[in-house]
Amino acid sequence: MKLKSIEKKIDNNRVRIIGTIEVETLCKEIEIYFEYPKRFADCLSEDADAFVPALLLPAMEMGESLEIEPPISEKLFRNTRKIQDIFCQWHPENFKQILVFARNVVKRNLPNRSHVGAFFSLGVDSFYTFHKHIHPNNPLLPKISHLIHMKGIEFPLSYYKDDREQEVNQRIEEVARATNIDVVFGETNIRSHFPLKWGLYYHGAALASVALSLSGGFNSVLLPSTDSYKKIFHWGSSPLIDHLWSTENTELVHDGSEVERAEKTAKFLTQNALAMKYLRVCLKNYGGAGNCGKCTKCVRTMLPLEISGKLSMFQTFPNSLPKNWDKILEIKDEHDLAHAEAILDLAREAGAETQIVKTLSRKIETAKCAIFLQEQTFGQLIGSMASVMLVQPIQRQGDWLQEKLKVNRFKAKAGRLQRRIELMFNGEEELNYPPSSDRAT
Repeated sequence: MKLKSIEKKIDNNRVRIIGTIEVETLCKEIEIYFEYPKRFADCLSEDADAFVPALLLPAMEMGESLEIEPPISEKLFRNTRKIQDIFCQWHPENFKQILVFARNVVKRNLPNRSHVGAFFSLGVDSFYTFHKHIHPNNPLLPKISHLIHMKGIEFPLSYYKDDREQEVNQRIEEVARATNIDVVFGETNIRSHFPLKWGLYYHGAALASVALSLSGGFNSVLLPSTDSYKKIFHWGSSPLIDHLWSTENTELVHDGSEVERAEKTAKFLTQNALAMKYLRVCLKNYGGAGNCGKCTKCVRTMLPLEISGKLSMFQTFPNSLPKNWDKILEIKDEHDLAHAEAILDLAREAGAETQIVKTLSRKIETAKCAIFLQEQTFGQLIGSMASVMLVQPIQRQGDWLQEKLKVNRFKAKAGRLQRRIELMFNGEEELNYPPSSDRAT
């Protein structure tokens, strides 16, 4: 795979940087782009940095070396090796170590800029980062100057039909106006060309591409976390990886892992009036602004709100959980399990309704068994079953028999000693002590 050239185009009220890429596996050239309103033209530069995160993982999946002809940040270029190491350790069946060649490696000067961007989708993680940084109590925390929302970043552009995203954009603008900050609305086609699994693989790399496409104007960009530090999952956006996409110009910050998602929802978003009005998490309403209240992600978000007693205050959700919420909530893997366990911990801490605690506990225990079975090969499964059905009972019987023999031997020795004492006192036998030199005094 080769990144051959980059071009900036300004047309009417839009500005776009376009990368021309030669893909060996596909035997063709493709163009990927990042597009923004014209007023952000100075933020876009014609270097390779924005395209490297977008291309590295697809090249690793295809097993193609990556050749970069336009200038690339020295810091980013050096980190491509470590990023590969992590992904190949996590997903050796999907990614291969590749060579990355760069014709023009540049050590950039630190810019004198103060813009701080944060990705914002109206979801739990992005609202938590927004809440944390919009009026930071800690002077060391940067204050957000711009929210960033990108069309075509999580889903291909084909998902957005009938301008459904306009309702989301309008609500993001309302959040920004209420807090007197700016918004960057953009569009990219990288997901149309590279349909890697979003959460598991491409999440952080795609966000990093967008952030670096704006590196001419932003000192740092915040990537809202998916998980907490408690459990570091093999996930595309991770505190182990996100910062490695940084350049000398723009620092990428993985933000929010100090708090579990359930805690973000119940303890922080319930303090934010804008989150109560606009929170959006729904899986069923792609590109739209509302929440169905009936999908697994809606239920997973509504549970902490119900536990906190604040669900009815959130305008984008129904006032109560669906009656069959336990059947809707999916726990398909370790990642889902961690989120469910965090909700259960929250429920116990808050003294939630007994029925919620019992139902969650039962759901989690059932899911643990199902996940264990999913992870076993057929041979391992047969072996585990044999251990449970045969080996463990035999081991227990063996332990019982061994203890029984010990008790019987002790009883036999005690009986013999008692008999000899009786004979001695009856004058029938003399106890045979060892010689006096060996006897304890």
